[in-house]
Amino acid sequence: MITRFITSLHFVAVLILLLFSIVTDAQTLQNFKGPLQIGDYKGDAQYTYKIVDNDTVLDGSFVVQRSNLQELLQQKDYSFLFKGAFLNGFPNGQWKFQFGDFQSKSSSEIVDYQYRVLVSGTQETATGTIKLGRPDGRWNIVVEEIEESDIAKTLFKSNMQFEFGIPQQNFNIQNEKYTLVGRFLRNGLAHDEWSLYPVNGMYQTESWYFNDGLLTSIKLGKEGETKSILVYDEPNVKTKVVKLDQAYLKALGMQLPLDEADRFLNIGLSKILEQNTEHYVKIDRILSALGNSNFLPAFKVKVPDFPLDSLDNSKIENIKSYVATSEEISNFIRTNSQLNILKLSDRKTLLQISTLEKIAADYLRPLQALVAYDSLKILDYTSRARLTEHLFPYGMPDTRFSVAVEIDSSTVHETFSFPIGKSITEQQNFNGLESFANMVATGMTEIASELKAKLTLENKQLELVSVEEQIILQNESLQAFIDSVTRMESSKYTKALAQLKSFAGNTLKDYSNNETSSNTIAAANSIKACLTNINGLARTVAEMPVYVDTVRATYTDRIWNPFTATLMDEEVKKRITTAYDKVLEPFFLKKISNGLNCETVLELNNTIRNTYARILELREEETNKLERRLRREQDPILVLRLMNVQNTLSEQ
Repeated sequence: MITRFITSLHFVAVLILLLFSIVTDAQTLQNFKGPLQIGDYKGDAQYTYKIVDNDTVLDGSFVVQRSNLQELLQQKDYSFLFKGAFLNGFPNGQWKFQFGDFQSKSSSEIVDYQYRVLVSGTQETATGTIKLGRPDGRWNIVVEEIEESDIAKTLFKSNMQFEFGIPQQNFNIQNEKYTLVGRFLRNGLAHDEWSLYPVNGMYQTESWYFNDGLLTSIKLGKEGETKSILVYDEPNVKTKVVKLDQAYLKALGMQLPLDEADRFLNIGLSKILEQNTEHYVKIDRILSALGNSNFLPAFKVKVPDFPLDSLDNSKIENIKSYVATSEEISNFIRTNSQLNILKLSDRKTLLQISTLEKIAADYLRPLQALVAYDSLKILDYTSRARLTEHLFPYGMPDTRFSVAVEIDSSTVHETFSFPIGKSITEQQNFNGLESFANMVATGMTEIASELKAKLTLENKQLELVSVEEQIILQNESLQAFIDSVTRMESSKYTKALAQLKSFAGNTLKDYSNNETSSNTIAAANSIKACLTNINGLARTVAEMPVYVDTVRATYTDRIWNPFTATLMDEEVKKRITTAYDKVLEPFFLKKISNGLNCETVLELNNTIRNTYARILELREEETNKLERRLRREQDPILVLRLMNVQNTLSEQ
């Protein structure tokens, strides 16, 4: 028993050692050296990794870089260097990111027995420590302009302190025009005064004042004058913590009139913050493609919290639907070349288009801003009253307005009233905004319907003109063709062609004499089709003498006459050729001479061609029975039936 127990323990120990060996082998670090692509960056890489659950996990040193001297000498080159380390798939330790975009001069110099090529361009360098995928400690980002391998000037500089991704203490951001200084609390919330200074002076141009993350006011300075703007100043309002990102900057715009908000977001402090974020986003995309990363700085601020309920969300969805309808109309009017040409000659069209343009500028634009805010999920960052005041700083536009346009050196005024029964009330909530959006969409739809109807009529008129031009060309072609073949030997064919010429002329005359509304596109297309068929029949009639000669040649054999010791022509299957010459061809020509109509021209042409083709086929078929039946048959319809020719004509 003791021996068996010892043996079992030995087996278990061996199994444990084996499993430990397998796990250890699976996580043994391996080296990689070769090409690697990270998003848009493709270069030569060298790093260590391990395999965990069949996945490659970076662990240890990492470097990937690219530069191409040949491309640099020929035109220009982009270079990059990403150097750092990973810990179990997380970027960890000291890192350096470098991006270059250079051009070279054609000349070079030798320094210490090495060729030196002078380059010009820009170089971006970012250095700092990363802790498990998050920035940690001091991070510096510098973008420099290089001229002939020397630093010419600094285009951008950012210096920030982090603690596991959370910004700390004071920071400094500088671009070509301004320097921004500010600070964060230990929890990453913006605090105290953030000030923007010109690079070449100390006069303060813009300051943001935060109180524990909540932006209370903004001071703008210009030429010795200052202007203060209250931002989130509602007392006793519940707040929430959000990221200081592009959405937050857009939300700040909602605290200003719409026109001022656009300017505010594209200059000054907002712009330099946006530039800084772009650099961190670039690095985060690279690290996220390699492993587990959350490199974006956790800049935190507070905003008022005005939650949206289900009714609010329903109203917003309706507004978005109305705006989409209005935008579709606005884009159609703006891009439709026919309308933009028509307005040059039609006064009513010009007034209608001018009305739509005014609606788009004064009525639709604020609603489009609201939809944009909803897409950023920031409508709950401000009160309904403040939102309405932002969108309509002078109150909602009136439901009736006038437009003025210049026509023939004089000003013409047109008044437009939205098709509603009562004025839109200025409710400072989503109910009022929904009613307003509905009014705008309804008004634009009404005008667009009139324009589209006018455009449809204009298109029909243009199409009618085009079809009538084709009719004239077809008739001229027919007349010219018939005139060119009037010297045919047999008068029976020339008479038929003359009849077709007369028929075409009368058909066109009847159409042109019809002054009623029946001269529609459908009527014109019908005449066009008729003339097409007449042209086809005329060309068939012109070929009929050739048909006769071909049939005779097909049914003629060369046979040996022993009495005269010569070859002689002998006509075979005479009853078939006679039926064609004496019964069918006269019948076809009679159908033309006795008067045609547009409904039978195509049928007659098809029957003539089908008959000719069938006659040629019968030469190679067994036709004894057919010939017996054709002996005394003079009815062309029955003859066609006996020959199995597809035909819808009647004998008249």
